[in-house]
Parts: sequence; structure tokens; C-alpha cells
Amino acid sequence: MRSRKHQVKLITALFLMFTSFSFAQVKKNELVIATTFSPDATAYIISRWQTQPQSVIIRTLNRTSASLEQLLDAAGGENIDLVLTSSPMLLQHLQEHHRLAAYPDAPPQSQRLVPESIRGTAVAVAISGFGLLINQGNLNERHLPQPANWDDLIQGRYQGTVLMSSPSRSDTNHLMVESLLQQSGWQHGWETILSLAGNLVTISSRSFGVADKIKSGLGSVGPVIDNYANLLLDDPNLTFRYFPHSAASPTYVALINNTQSPAQARRFIQFLLSPEGQLALSDTDTGKYSIIPSRDGSARARQQQRLLSAPPLNYRLILQRQRLVQKLFDTAISFRLPQLKDAWRALHSAETRLKRPLPEVRALLTALPVSEQQSTDAHYLARWENKAQAEQLMMEWQLFFQEHQRQAIDKLENLK
Repeated sequence: MRSRKHQVKLITALFLMFTSFSFAQVKKNELVIATTFSPDATAYIISRWQTQPQSVIIRTLNRTSASLEQLLDAAGGENIDLVLTSSPMLLQHLQEHHRLAAYPDAPPQSQRLVPESIRGTAVAVAISGFGLLINQGNLNERHLPQPANWDDLIQGRYQGTVLMSSPSRSDTNHLMVESLLQQSGWQHGWETILSLAGNLVTISSRSFGVADKIKSGLGSVGPVIDNYANLLLDDPNLTFRYFPHSAASPTYVALINNTQSPAQARRFIQFLLSPEGQLALSDTDTGKYSIIPSRDGSARARQQQRLLSAPPLNYRLILQRQRLVQKLFDTAISFRLPQLKDAWRALHSAETRLKRPLPEVRALLTALPVSEQQSTDAHYLARWENKAQAEQLMMEWQLFFQEHQRQAIDKLENLK
């Protein structure tokens, strides 16, 4: 296994070298794939493609979703042939801007996993699930048990151990947050997220950065997608636990309009859907699951079945309130993380000293300026399309959170 891992890392280095070339150097005998995945997550798939007869070289551009939106909206993006991503938000944007070509040949078992609004252009080629990557050695040093779910992460004993990304920086993290909100409800979901924020070490700029930081010991645990975790599990200190009710997160591929190599691009999509491509996608060096159900009875096959049978996320709602969730997370947490951590540290300390919970203080620190009704109201959500209105709302939110935190600190200081 380690020898194979070494080969994959070598392949990754070569592909990274290719990405340093300028767009002017694109040749007709190569495919350019824009992807939100890390180089490690795509290297093995591409190495298997290279074994196909008459395959061409693949060069990857590994960027954030926001960076790829800007790149593909610009003229320079015309040299890209395919997009490989787990972000339906990115594909929705590209489709609305007429950057994606129709792909009518996808099999039914693939397309039932694709959000309806992008079903004509995006093809699901694999699935992943969400869970917790755990640095067991780090937890052992702190004499802490393994957390199993979101609710465990809000416990005071996990202060200074948790890592996660922001929905505005990682669409994968956005889907994890939305999964929690949709399964637990808007109010309880945000109470969990705001309580968890008090235990954060930091907020990573990328979802795979969470996995890398946990591996290096900068944190003990973090919510991640399984394919980033699975690439690291040859480290005996690392463990991955799926959330009990993890939603399935498809991996999509889409064809860019006006690609210079349409035939080769379609051949690559067909390869991903072929038995060999599905095997490569579900290999431990990729960390995903095939869209074709496995019948071998293994633990991995049982987890695949759980993901395939999980209720789908409401993607229409995700796309509708995308900006709301991103802005609310950053205003509530990202932009005020040091103060938030201080407030929760004071609360946990007071509850430990008094040996009782302080629900009034918790209610202040988890209060929201947006109701569940507003989070699904088209008129309220439309305000985010207007820059001036959006800025006004964020200013109101900042004052809301500052005032509630001030009240919480006052209550804590007046405790006897």
C-alpha cells in the first residue's frame, strides 16, 4: 500500500508541474480539467485513465469554487474542457452563464443523484459521505473520547480541538452545514454550529485543509468529506467516522461549451462511467464510492448502500439560500471567532464551577437574527441579490451578535 501511495504522490507532483503552464501552452493532445478537488484526490483516477488506449494527457487546475467561477467566466477559461467537482452550486452558476454543454447520454442510475436543475449538463460519477476525521493520538494526549456526531462536538471538553472550513470558502463544507440544517432544523442546526464554534482551533480556507491540519496535529477532529479522510488513513493515528445520517454527496463531471477536444472529453466521461472508471473512483487511493451498488457484503459495501439509500438533500433550497448561509456563517463566526471563543470559554468555565448548565447564557450565544421562515422566504432571500440591502442586513447582524454576546458576558460576570 505504501509503495502505491508513493506512486500516487509522484503522479500528483507531475500533475502539479503541469498546472504551472500557461493557457497559451494548451495543446490539442491534452485535456484540461478544472476541479475543486485536491491534486491527491484526482491523481489516481487520472493515472488509470492514462492506461486507456489512445488516451491523452490530462492537466488539472485545482482551485476553489469561487476561483473557478471567475476563471470560467473570463475569456481565458475557454481552454478548459471539463469540470470535476462535488459542488452543485458551481455547476449551477456555470450553467446559468451558458458555460456547460448538454450531455444527454448519462445513465439513469447516475442522473437520479443529480439535482434536477443541472441534470441536463452534469453527470454524477461517484458518491461520498460526510463524517469526522479524528486524530486519535491527539485525543489520547487530552484524555478525550472519540466524538461520533455534531452534538458531541459542542461539549466543553472539546475546546481547542475542532477544525472546520467556512461555507463561503468550501462548497463541500457548505453541503455539510446544509445537511445539518436540513436534518436538525434551521434553529437547532444553527445552535449546534454556534456552540461548536466555541471549540474551534481555527477556520480552514479549504475543506481538504481541515484534513491536512488534523493529520499534522493542529487539531483533534473535524467534519470532512470521506474522500479527503480516506486518503490519509494509512496513518495509524487517524480514524474516520461517518455521521449517523450522512447524506450522499455526488461527484459530478460536466463538459465545457466550445471545448477544443469534445470527442476526448466525452471519452473521459465515458471512462468514468465504465466499470474500470468506477473501480478507480472507488479505490482507496481516491476514497469515493461507485454509483453502481456493490453486492460483496463488505463493510464498505454496506456504507455505500447507506449513502445510496439516504434521503437526498433539498438542492433547490441550498441554491436558493446559498448566499444567506454563507454570509450568516461568516458574520456569526468567521469574522468574530476570537471573541466568540472567549465567550464560550467563559461559559464552559462557569458551568463547570457551578456544576449546572446556564441555559439563559447559551440562548444568548446561539440566538439568530434570521428565522426559519425567513430562511425559506423568496422575498427575504431576494434581498441578497441587492448589494446595498445585503450590506445593510450584515450590519444589522453584526450589531445583533455583538449585543447578545455583551448580554451573555454581563450575565456571566454577575454570577455568584
